Amino acid sequence: MPRDVVALTIRDVAQAAGVSQATAARALSNYGSVSAAARERVLAAAAEIGYQPNHIAQALRSGSAKVVSFVPGNIDVPFFARVAHVLADRLEQAGFVLMMASSYESLDRERGIVEAMRSHLTSGLVIAPTSSMEIAHLVSLHESGTPVVSIDRSLAQHGIDSVSVDNLDLSRQAVDHLVALGHRRIATLYDSETIDSSAQRLAGSAGALEGVGTLVPVRGGLTVDEAVAATSAALSAPERPTAVFAADSLMTEATLYSVRRLGLRIPDDVSLVGVDDHSLSPLLDPPLTLMSQPVDEISNAAVDILLGRLQGTAMSQPRDLTLTATLVIRDSTAAPAAH
Repeated sequence: MPRDVVALTIRDVAQAAGVSQATAARALSNYGSVSAAARERVLAAAAEIGYQPNHIAQALRSGSAKVVSFVPGNIDVPFFARVAHVLADRLEQAGFVLMMASSYESLDRERGIVEAMRSHLTSGLVIAPTSSMEIAHLVSLHESGTPVVSIDRSLAQHGIDSVSVDNLDLSRQAVDHLVALGHRRIATLYDSETIDSSAQRLAGSAGALEGVGTLVPVRGGLTVDEAVAATSAALSAPERPTAVFAADSLMTEATLYSVRRLGLRIPDDVSLVGVDDHSLSPLLDPPLTLMSQPVDEISNAAVDILLGRLQGTAMSQPRDLTLTATLVIRDSTAAPAAH
């Protein structure tokens, strides 16, 4: 029966195989001199006890580590945290080390990070760009031969591979759901219109409400505190919205704080549709209605494209892959209360 995989080391394999630790290391890493019989015993022992080699550590020790960089917009957001997890796992299997630094949606910070990564000879870059227009630093990196893949925001018009969701459709689904319940005054809480995905979600909300209701755009800024203040002000207005579409997970969190601060109830006083499903979402009171992005699919597609570029197997034309978010209806949305 395999033991705890996390705790297993080469020493455990060596003891199980009856060889020295040095012999076990050479057999597992396939270097140096080791007899065929000893190698067979070591590999059999590793399989028996469930040992998994640390490919990153091996690469670092041998000096053959290859680095891929990841620059998320905000690593505090669960969407980007999950992307980082999938990227690290997939890239490790391919023999790469993931180096990561968050831009926190600062263009100056993003430029500095990309330059630092470039000077450290990164093999490729996955990035959620702060701007879809001021990207000379990314175009320069791309044209120098370093593969760049943009996620969450498309840069395909600049010749850069991109993987994102259809943000217009995402917001339209959310707002259409609220309209179908009878809501006609709906707030869309977003971080900043300078962020391409947020601007698209705001535009999709406006399009869904055109001719049927009133959009209340609420700019939440880049922190929870800013978003709570903006949302609280909107929900305290004389003609407050009866529903909120929170356009990302940080805005969803801010709406929950604001509702509690004001003593309102979801969905009795205000309905809420958030973005990005989470394991705790069904356990909240009430469970949240959310637009669920295919985060793993986005992440895996980004890795596939990047590895294809690095291995020379990708098509020459830039990829622009657009995926679809799914509406998950729970109990945070209902018909507006009668006044």
